[in-house]
Amino acid sequence: MRNFDCAPPFLVKLPPMEPMDLNGGRFYARNLLADDRINDIPALSAALDTEVDAEFVAEAKRKWEADEEYTWAVCEQTNVEMLVFARLNPTSGTLELFPTADLTTVLPNDPILEPVTIGDAQRVGKDTISRWAQGFLGMDIKPA
Repeated sequence: MRNFDCAPPFLVKLPPMEPMDLNGGRFYARNLLADDRINDIPALSAALDTEVDAEFVAEAKRKWEADEEYTWAVCEQTNVEMLVFARLNPTSGTLELFPTADLTTVLPNDPILEPVTIGDAQRVGKDTISRWAQGFLGMDIKPA
């Protein structure tokens, strides 16, 4: 939940918060997508170990706008492919991270870049989202 000290909550009608992208340097967290350009459904299915469809992505957006749950696809800076699915519960402050493959998997990158793994993506994604939650929402993250 967004915390605003300017007025009692019953006096302030806030517009829905749209999903936002978070830059963590080598990795970034972006909103979930299922369109003709970027389709996170296969990666979500792998991360959650269950079949996921476009309705899952639509429901994630609805939950974000209702301040029920915030979700991201954590990606490497040169690629839009989801490496980790992140889910933050704004009521409990719990952040869950679901990698799409083994954490030791090395990403195929430009050889000029230092090699990184899915585990690196998970660590940076967790740190980036935790900083955002604390700074933007005034929330301390609890382990899942």
